[in-house]
Amino acid sequence: MSPACRRVLPRFVSCVLACGAFLALLAISARSQAQQRTFYLDRLQIGDEPDDGFAVWRPRMKEKTVFFGQAALGYTLKPLRGSTVAYNQRVAGQTPDALSNQLNVYLSAGMQLMHRASLAVTLPVTAYQNGGNICERTGTNLCQSTDPNHTVPGDLRLDARVLLYQSNSRKFHLGLAGSLFIPSGDDISFTSDAQTTGWLQALSEWDLGSVAFTLNTGVHFRPVHGLNQLRIGNEWTWAGGVFIPLRDGRFRVGGELFGSTGLGSPGEVDALVRDNNTFFTKRNTPLEWLGEFRMALDQKKNAWFGAGAGTRLSAGYGAPDLRVLATIGYAFSIADTNPGSPGRRYYAEKMDEGPVSADRDKDGIPDDVDLCPDQPEDGAEPDPHDGCPAPPDRDGDGIPDESDKCPDQPEDKDGIDDLDGCPEDDADQDGIPDATDACPKEPGSPSPDPTKNGCPEFIRHVEGSTEIQILKKVEFATNSSTILPRSYPILDEVVRLLKANADIKKVSVEGHTDSRGSRELNQRLSQARADSVMRYLTEHGIAGARLEAHGYGPDKPIDTNDTDEGRQKNRRVEFHILEQSQ
Repeated sequence: MSPACRRVLPRFVSCVLACGAFLALLAISARSQAQQRTFYLDRLQIGDEPDDGFAVWRPRMKEKTVFFGQAALGYTLKPLRGSTVAYNQRVAGQTPDALSNQLNVYLSAGMQLMHRASLAVTLPVTAYQNGGNICERTGTNLCQSTDPNHTVPGDLRLDARVLLYQSNSRKFHLGLAGSLFIPSGDDISFTSDAQTTGWLQALSEWDLGSVAFTLNTGVHFRPVHGLNQLRIGNEWTWAGGVFIPLRDGRFRVGGELFGSTGLGSPGEVDALVRDNNTFFTKRNTPLEWLGEFRMALDQKKNAWFGAGAGTRLSAGYGAPDLRVLATIGYAFSIADTNPGSPGRRYYAEKMDEGPVSADRDKDGIPDDVDLCPDQPEDGAEPDPHDGCPAPPDRDGDGIPDESDKCPDQPEDKDGIDDLDGCPEDDADQDGIPDATDACPKEPGSPSPDPTKNGCPEFIRHVEGSTEIQILKKVEFATNSSTILPRSYPILDEVVRLLKANADIKKVSVEGHTDSRGSRELNQRLSQARADSVMRYLTEHGIAGARLEAHGYGPDKPIDTNDTDEGRQKNRRVEFHILEQSQ
């Protein structure tokens, strides 16, 4: 195990144990004299990973093992109305709300494992809630009353996800999620089902680049509960979301729709509960919508802040008149950590114990760990403890002269090619200063819209992506490899992009067709079209050594070949980056 991993894992385990201890204390302190047993009310099973939606869980996984943590705060107005849990319909309009206000905190931590699976734990805590006595106007002792505590923990949720399928284009993902709810909440305060329950979901996502569609559906296996006219048991759950990335994915806006309904007729709980059916009945079918906004807080998009708000679309239990949410999360891989070298104090302590090894340059770092045993350490960055003096850096920008392309001009650290040592005013040479260029590495045209100023019209290259996205199709003459003139502007933008980004060393030009006609004919046509596009690029100044052309015929469809629309999408040219310098 690497030194970084040995440092991170104990902290992660300690955090989980601390949460467990905190949970146990809350659970013990929250117990009070027995009232009418309630159920777990909150219908928002919040996504525990920073890249999730609030109610929508995404099946996508990072390429590397990633640790993550998240904290969210949520407020709901009238999450359990009196009309939903009234003693009978005659007094439903006069019954006070069982819960008028609820403030919840959601704490999550977990890890994604090598692009295939994730494990997480989520602890919900009701920081405050209040409500009225739902039986004060019934005039009968048969009414089931409630008296929930104000501050209580919820049932601990343990989650596991598995990525089942990912398309070759990485636009479609399918996954499976399973959750266990451990009864750590308070069963008289609407934060526990009073026994272990299970939840199984199917997760799917279609990512089209400019917009992503996510859909979840599953079954939550719950015990039977009854409270006056309300009855709860096993439930079918669903959630869907539409997300639009902005500014190279640094921002995201979207909307979500989520809800559930009972599955059939649970067993008898109380004689007061006369209506056994729970499938799409008014009380048992909560439905909500949420609008959300998320933004990356750092350049690597490891830290995220999100906010959202919405309201109910039905009168089902747990669907509030208003829901407001805010979340902050952070994710990092082992590669993001820098263990560094032990400090001077370490060596001094070791040397106090007795002789350890020679120190020829007398810098306090023994020769057996000194990378420069004959040159004394000067204590300067970038590594004040490796035993070597800092290399020359004439312009003082932190980039050694030997790797600084502009050793007498300090790097401006503007997030654009900050490792080459040169300041950039207009990195893509499109005449639009980087300070106002929304796409500083993609040559484009001026625009009054600040989010599009300096961006190309027909293509996109998202930082870190291996695909140059084509927003408008490259078109050819029918059954021919001749490029139609109206597609020249698209290819001209690709030329300008490659010229402005010399770090892109090799690009694959890939031709695709639909399935009509013989496979051999389609294979030849797709190869000829890829060759034609590659020839256009080389004729306009792109070195042939940076390009290669491949025709895949109908072998890699991105849509169905059973409709005209699907076949049109499958007839395409794609550009994939094969080699790129760091």
